[in-house]
Amino acid sequence: MVSAWAPFALRGPPGPQAVSAPGYRLLELACPACGAGLEAEGGDVIYYCVACRNGHLLEEAAGRLAPVEVAFAVAPSRPAERHLPFWLLPAEIDIQERVASGGGGLGRVLQALFGSAAEPAGKASGTFAVPAFECDLERRVRLTARFTAELPRLGERLGEKLTGGTLTPADARKLAEFTLLAEEAGRPDTLRTLRYELRFGEPRLFGVPFARADGGVLADAFFGL
Repeated sequence: MVSAWAPFALRGPPGPQAVSAPGYRLLELACPACGAGLEAEGGDVIYYCVACRNGHLLEEAAGRLAPVEVAFAVAPSRPAERHLPFWLLPAEIDIQERVASGGGGLGRVLQALFGSAAEPAGKASGTFAVPAFECDLERRVRLTARFTAELPRLGERLGEKLTGGTLTPADARKLAEFTLLAEEAGRPDTLRTLRYELRFGEPRLFGVPFARADGGVLADAFFGL
């Protein structure tokens, strides 16, 4: 088991220092790029350095922090309480067969990948956007479908924190595929057959601004989800 911990007990050269204990290997939360301390929450596997603006993913099997590219959504002109992480998953899909009846059209994910095609066939590519923070499955699917269909413009955000990332890229890929199937199953037509191959590229992170909505819950600054 690998656990990450706050950088207050170990001091040494830049980069995460490993300490072994029976059944555990502890890593100091120091940025491997610049040595600055990394801020995190309890179950985080994603870390962002506000000092040098580099992202890192905890690779438990290897016991190390691996680099990951990070961008931020360019927010509309409304205040944000915090930024929460999403995984960006470039993907290529090959639709080998899709048979449906009832004329209900495509789900939002296939619409985003294939554009305005009435009935997709062959290969298409696009990018899934999957929330990497804790929320229930229904909200994860809604956020994934909406942000995949309407991905905000990306840019930089100086000095912004990015915490709360508990979802690994492997789990994000599973959720992306689940959302694709859930969107197809939820259409008003009857989906009889769907045969496809889905391949993912290298994951990236992006931070999305969230603020308090009615009732005190956090909602994203773009769609209010």
